[in-house]
Amino acid sequence: MTKRLKIIRLQSRICIGGPAIHMEILARFLPVEKYETILVGGMVEEHEKDKSADFREKNIQIVVLERMKREVGIWSDFKSLFQFYRILRRERPDIVCTHTAKAGAIGRIAAFLAHVPVIVHTFHGHVFHNYFGKIKTHIFIFIERALAKISDQVITISPEQYLDITETYRIAPPAKVSMIRLGLDLEPLRNLHHSDSLRRSLDLPDRSILLGFIGRLVPIKNLGMAIRVLMQLLKESQAYHLCIAGDGPEKAYWQHYCDENGLTGHVHFLGWVEHIAETLSGIDVLVLTSRNEGTPIAVIEAMASHVPVVATAVGGVPDLIQHERTGFLVPSDDVEAMARYITLVAQAPESIESMKKAASKEIYEKYEYNHLVREIDRLYSRLYQEKIQNLTR
Repeated sequence: MTKRLKIIRLQSRICIGGPAIHMEILARFLPVEKYETILVGGMVEEHEKDKSADFREKNIQIVVLERMKREVGIWSDFKSLFQFYRILRRERPDIVCTHTAKAGAIGRIAAFLAHVPVIVHTFHGHVFHNYFGKIKTHIFIFIERALAKISDQVITISPEQYLDITETYRIAPPAKVSMIRLGLDLEPLRNLHHSDSLRRSLDLPDRSILLGFIGRLVPIKNLGMAIRVLMQLLKESQAYHLCIAGDGPEKAYWQHYCDENGLTGHVHFLGWVEHIAETLSGIDVLVLTSRNEGTPIAVIEAMASHVPVVATAVGGVPDLIQHERTGFLVPSDDVEAMARYITLVAQAPESIESMKKAASKEIYEKYEYNHLVREIDRLYSRLYQEKIQNLTR
């Protein structure tokens, strides 16, 4: 294939998070002699950290859709669709790739109307479980099935998600779905030096045990479980502390809750952390308490950094963690089980050295960006060639 393909990627909001990291990796590392990439996304919302300036510093082309917002709004969504359609008509891309639900709907409809040759959507997670009530969930499933019909390919990022899309919710047939794991630039974490810098900045006492929570402060991330786990641990020892790297609409509520329950000295809200390695280098355990997940990047980065992980067994998390071999898995909202495994890690850290090594080895084998880039390159080449062949018949 000699033609240099133009790709336009659309994300709902260009903010800190897994989809933005995924888009950045592909924009930076897909072969420049084969692909030109433009990233398009909506405005960030309150409590979110904008990534667009960071992308521009890395010479990644960015276009911002000012009307695109997270919440459903008929008028604003229509304007976003029209604005994106105009971008497509101007740029004439060969491939449109959408990421996240809102972008997946607006982007695929606009690409279909603009007669873009290849349309691809990536599920970083989905909203079919633990997000909405039964009726709203069925509406979203119906919409995704319709959108899959105008997609040339749907990408899932874990085996569990692949089964969800092809079998559990029957969004698209297996022939139209590819499972391609996330890929990250993990080299900076390979020899991460663990230090007391974070503890000192939080003015923690000697021999404190610092748990880390990384993510948006929204209901699906279930920060309340992490705080209840901390309360359970404090019954055993006052050495436990929890630091929270992230922000979101629930922050004020949980700050007030901690004040009311005497936890202020043990719960530390860091806000958005630009360089997450600074947090990983200072914590003893990463806790993930989500009720649903795609493939959480915080878990990948923690395992790559030799930080033990205790997580709820939801979504794509079991694809990352093999229970008691590379980390610990507990049922959703099982506070006692999570507290029990954290205690095991804290009281006998030497006993999990082999676990941390096995976790790091597996992450580097599966989630280095080279694998993602190779698989995406192969997929794009195949889809474009097939489309051109069909058009010339």
